[in-house]
This record gives sequence, structure tokens and C-alpha cells, in this order.
Amino acid sequence: MNTSMMYSFLMVLDGKRFQKIRERLGLSREELAELFGLSGYMAISNIENGTRNAGPTLAVVMRTLDAIPLKKAQDIIEAIKKHGRNP
Repeated sequence: MNTSMMYSFLMVLDGKRFQKIRERLGLSREELAELFGLSGYMAISNIENGTRNAGPTLAVVMRTLDAIPLKKAQDIIEAIKKHGRNP
């Protein structure tokens, strides 16, 4: 697979799959938007209903969180929340 094809593969994350991952992680749309600095509930809703695509970084992070055990994924989310706060 060439680099361009691989990049395209990583960028695409079907909205229904995205939603299933979010639900598996126990996050609301608002929580996920806040976690990744998106504008809010509607940004996630638009990804899930196919109006827009998740960016390549968000797609890779979501796929990665889905590929690891749930407890570990939740620990990573908590670390992101902790370290993402303004001092």
C-alpha cells in the first residue's frame, strides 16, 4: 500500500463506526467534542450522521482507543482530560 492510499485509509472512519466507538468508551457527544477541542455536540453529531468526516488524527485516535482493552482506553481518556486542562 503506498503512502497516499494508507493516508486515505486512516482518514476514513464511517460515522456509524465512530458512534459505536464513542458509545463503547462511555462518552457523550459533548464530552468527546470537548476532549478533542471540537466545537461541540453538533461536530460529533455531524461526523456520526455522515455530514462531515473525522479528521485524520481523530480517526486514528478513535481507531486506536477501540483496538485496546476498554479499561486502558478509559485510563488514556482520563489522562487526556487531566493534562488538557488549563493550569
